[in-house]
Amino acid sequence: MVVNFQSWTEPFIIITALPGALAGIVWMLFLSGTTLSVPALMGAIMCIGVATANSILVITFAKERMAELKNAHKAVLEAGTTRLRPVIMTAWP
Repeated sequence: MVVNFQSWTEPFIIITALPGALAGIVWMLFLSGTTLSVPALMGAIMCIGVATANSILVITFAKERMAELKNAHKAVLEAGTTRLRPVIMTAWP
């Protein structure tokens, strides 16, 4: 990812979303009383993939808005509000 983004900071930001996804996986397994099985692990892998893809989309959109607006705060706020609906649509079961 470092080669793709030509930066160390953007992949680091993307990777920081994964502990939240892992916490959600463990929490839901605990609440539902599901054991750690092959189907649960496949679902966990899918969840990590969706979280990574959504992070990449938000970071890329924020980077594009930053190039247009020249204001980091406005770019981040606009990226978060604009990409929230598509992220929820792809991540919600």
